[in-house]
Amino acid sequence: MSEPKGLVLLIGDIDVRLQTAKADFHSAGRECLAAQDIQSIAIVCTDPLNQPIVLFSENTVVSTPEQSESLRKLCEDYLIIIALREEDKAYLADYFRLGAADVILEGAGQADIESTLLRAKNLADARQHAQAYSSELERTNDELQESLRLLKQDQLAGLEVQKSLMPESPLKFGDYEISHSITPSLYLSGDFVGYNFVLDRYLLFYFADVSGHGASSAFVTVLLRFMIGRVIRRHQLEKDYVALAHAPDGLIEHINSQLLATGLGKHLTIVAGSLDTETNRLRYVVGAQQPQPILITNGKAEYLPGKGKPAGIFEEASWSVEEISLPDNFAFVLLSDGVFDLIPDKDLAAKEQTLLSYLATDSNDIDSLKEKIFLDYIEDPQDDISVLLLSRGMAK
Repeated sequence: MSEPKGLVLLIGDIDVRLQTAKADFHSAGRECLAAQDIQSIAIVCTDPLNQPIVLFSENTVVSTPEQSESLRKLCEDYLIIIALREEDKAYLADYFRLGAADVILEGAGQADIESTLLRAKNLADARQHAQAYSSELERTNDELQESLRLLKQDQLAGLEVQKSLMPESPLKFGDYEISHSITPSLYLSGDFVGYNFVLDRYLLFYFADVSGHGASSAFVTVLLRFMIGRVIRRHQLEKDYVALAHAPDGLIEHINSQLLATGLGKHLTIVAGSLDTETNRLRYVVGAQQPQPILITNGKAEYLPGKGKPAGIFEEASWSVEEISLPDNFAFVLLSDGVFDLIPDKDLAAKEQTLLSYLATDSNDIDSLKEKIFLDYIEDPQDDISVLLLSRGMAK
C-alpha cells in the first residue's frame, strides 16, 4: 500500500512546537494545517476517517479517567496520532489502549514520519473496511429480521388455522368426556388430534405425531384431518353402522397409502380408535406411537397392548386392531413422545415406569393430568407434547 497523501492537521497550544512539527512533516512531503484548539478539529477536519490529526502529548494528558475517556472518544471519531514528548513516554501504552492510530516521538526524522503516516493509513483502511462490513451486516440483519417477522406472522396465522381444525375440548356425551392439550415446540405443531361422537353411539378418535416440526409437519396434520374426516363423513351420511362397528379397520392402511402418494417424505405415528358407548367396548390400533396407550382405573395405571409400524414408510404394511372391554370408571390416556423429555430418568424403560407412577390416580381432568407430568412448568419444550384424555366416571 502506498504512502497516504493529503493534508495533516497539527493540534497544539505551543506555537513554536507547531511550526517545528509543520516543518518536519513538510520535509516528509506532507502539507500541514496547524490549530491550537482541540475543539477546532470538528471544524477543520474534512475527512474524519482518513485525515491524520497529530495531537501533542502535553495537550492530551490521560492521567485521569475523564481525560482518558475524552481521548478515547476522539480516537473513535478521528485518525489520531500522538506526538510524544520524552517525559510522557510512561503513557505510551495508554495512548494505544485508548485507540490512537500511532505514536511518534517529537523531532522524529522523515523515515519515522512516513512510517507513522503509512500505519495511520492502514488503520484508516481497516476502519473503512470494518465500517462497510458493519453496514452490510446491519443491512443483512435488518433483512433477516424482516424475514423472521413475516415468517412469525405466517406461523401465527397457521397456528390459528390449526387451532380452528382442532375439536372442541372438552367434549361430552352422556357419562363420557374427551379432551386434549397440545403444547407445540414451535408456533406450529406436528402433533394433531381429532375426535367426534357419531350417530349418537360411537366415539371416533385419532392421535397422531408427524415426523419433524414446523410448517411442513403441520401441513401433514391438515392433510390427515381431511383424509380421516372424509371417511367419517361417508359413514355418517350412509349411516354405516357395520363399518363403524368395525372401525378403525383399514384406517391406517388408508392413511399410509395416501401419505406415500403425496411424495412429501413425511411419516407419522398414530393411535386411532372407536368406542361403542352402548357396549363400552374400545377398538383401537397403534402405529408405532410411544408411549403406548395408558388405561387408568382403581388408582392403577397400565399400558395397553398394541404395536405396529409408522404410517407413510412401508408400502405393504398392515396394522392389527386391538379390542378391550372398558370398566365402568376409567381414564384412557394418549401422550406424544415429547412427554419423555419431561421425565428425568436416563433410559426409556425407566421413563415408561415413572410415567405410570405419575398417572396412577383417580383424579383425571386434563388440567390435573398436565400438572402430573409437569407440562404446565415447561416454557420451551424441545418437542411437541400432546395429551388426549378419554374418561368416564372418574373423580374430579
